[in-house]
Amino acid sequence: MTLSGETAHDSARTALGEVVLSVIAPCFNEKDNVDLLVDRTIATFDAMGIPAELLLIDDGSHDATWDRITGKAQADPRVRGVRHEVNCGIEGAWHSGLRTANGRLTCLIDADLQNRPEDIESLYRAYLRDVPDLVQAVRHPMRGVRRCRLFSRGLNLLLNVVFGMKLRDNKSGFVLARRETLTELLQHEREYRYFQSFIGAAAGVRGYLITEVDTDFDQRHAGKSFLSRFPILVSLRIVREMIRYRAETWELAHKTRRQTNWFPTSALADSTGGEV
Repeated sequence: MTLSGETAHDSARTALGEVVLSVIAPCFNEKDNVDLLVDRTIATFDAMGIPAELLLIDDGSHDATWDRITGKAQADPRVRGVRHEVNCGIEGAWHSGLRTANGRLTCLIDADLQNRPEDIESLYRAYLRDVPDLVQAVRHPMRGVRRCRLFSRGLNLLLNVVFGMKLRDNKSGFVLARRETLTELLQHEREYRYFQSFIGAAAGVRGYLITEVDTDFDQRHAGKSFLSRFPILVSLRIVREMIRYRAETWELAHKTRRQTNWFPTSALADSTGGEV
């Protein structure tokens, strides 16, 4: 793992003081998405008016992703890069980001711009309003990405039934929480290839309070997704891993479950006050 310059890291802390929010974006062959992702995220930080940072995790890319990351890190101290020499998967990238993050709050977002960086502010405001354990985006696909909606809804329904939950977008990986909360949610005994689909379930079995926020879900800006046009095989693999994760967390769900509000208001609060 290579950090994008110790001097850039130090200058970020000096310029920003105590970082409130760290946004973590895993990147695998995302050279055509990095520049726009950074520009839109930094613009969102400016609009929010808080000390924040963007951590870009190059997860063993074979293209010019790292060059784009280092260029953006040199131009703005709020941007930092972490490089994996080999591909570790999205969860491995999240772990690297959480270990490197300075923020008290952390937000996970995809690098392909399907999750809109502007919605980071929506998740943050929802946290200030409700102070839940987890804020999770409810993705509403825009035109061009609705072809997979049937599979998504089916998996969401199955996750809710299996884990006894009522989330509207259980498998959304666009989330915001305290750093230590996300670190705990990513702890598990077995190996999972698609653990990004189980963050909501991981929070549910622990009895965590979850606030859902409505967001738009765009087409991938550039590059190719690991999902096929009709992701039947991926869906079957997720179902298999879901059964394994339910078995792993069966005792945890019964030991730690506490009163949970599954129906918080999704609308944004007008006030931006509050502490994190």
